[in-house]
Amino acid sequence: MSSRYSERNGLSETEKMTLPKVRKRKAQLVDEIEALKNEVREVDEELDQVYYTHPKSKDYQKIVVNGRKKFNQDPWKALDWLASRNIVAKDPQALALWMKAGEGLSKNAIGEILGDNRPFALETLDKFTREHRLHDVPIVPALRQYLFSFRLPGESQKINRILEKFAEVYVQQNPSYGNADQAHTVAYSCIMVNTLLHNPNVKDKPSLEKYIEMNDQLLEKGAITIEQLTEVYESVSITQFKIPDEVSTSGKGSVNDILLHAEREGWLFKQSSNPLFSGALSWKKRWFVLSENCLYYFDQMTDKEPKGIITLANVGIRKVEAPTRPFMFEIYSLSDGQIKACKTEQDGRLVEGRHSIYRICAVNDEDMRSWINAISRMMAPQQHLLARPKSTH
Repeated sequence: MSSRYSERNGLSETEKMTLPKVRKRKAQLVDEIEALKNEVREVDEELDQVYYTHPKSKDYQKIVVNGRKKFNQDPWKALDWLASRNIVAKDPQALALWMKAGEGLSKNAIGEILGDNRPFALETLDKFTREHRLHDVPIVPALRQYLFSFRLPGESQKINRILEKFAEVYVQQNPSYGNADQAHTVAYSCIMVNTLLHNPNVKDKPSLEKYIEMNDQLLEKGAITIEQLTEVYESVSITQFKIPDEVSTSGKGSVNDILLHAEREGWLFKQSSNPLFSGALSWKKRWFVLSENCLYYFDQMTDKEPKGIITLANVGIRKVEAPTRPFMFEIYSLSDGQIKACKTEQDGRLVEGRHSIYRICAVNDEDMRSWINAISRMMAPQQHLLARPKSTH
């Protein structure tokens, strides 16, 4: 039996007549499919030129903004889209760096990635945490710095996993502190006491003694010391542990939140505090914002993060009589100890302030008096003290 016969075996005469047409149409379809594939390749190449070869173009910047919006709406779904547009690679290290920069990103969305238990998320959490410079920073300010870079998820398992990673990295960067279990206990204690002291739904605010009593089992196990509990309680009671809301895409953010509650803002001159400089200290122009019991100062009024923060707790304020600086005032410690403050060093490290006095100068007498009055009103009644003018003679 010939192959030609067997191929047509079982076909009607009509089908036999249409078979050549079918074969011809099949060949045409194959050609059309190949042509479509070529068109798709050409379109992909054109898209590549938009996505990859012109990162500074306006079109590319629109893509970046769109990518941030997609990430803020659904971070996990957005990862493939971001990678395909070369905005950020789908790689834990690359994603961690991108989220740490945080420009235009929702802190809720960042927290959603960091709180997940998928292997990719766990590795991203590790990389993200290690991008924070915590060396030589006391643990409470270090935790404040860390938790301000994203919004902590609400689930206890996610909170615990994130705080465990923070504790691990903190001890690695501060070997003299102790072990990771102790650091984790202190970190968790910060979150707990912040809720107890500042949540309006908690009516019975514990005293320091009550708070220590609540942690008696941890004390017995040696998981934490009375000194550490006291440090946590005093720090959090004075300054609430701020958990950030949304950022620029929703009109909120760290600086926006500060400005939202600002009592006063403007340019002032701050005396430099370089301990290595033995001569006359210089004065630097800073943008000051008075908000929520703190005095923030920035290098520029458009900066996204403050250069330093001075907590207005257990301090006084007074005018300083100085012939060379006639509109000077100072914020000083009432206990002869250091004022609770922090600042960002040039290398990006957040360090605790070591000063009992901060001297500031206004541009005229009216401005100086307005600042003194505004800061005085901001201080708690038991902490507020307006002393007689001090002379530098």
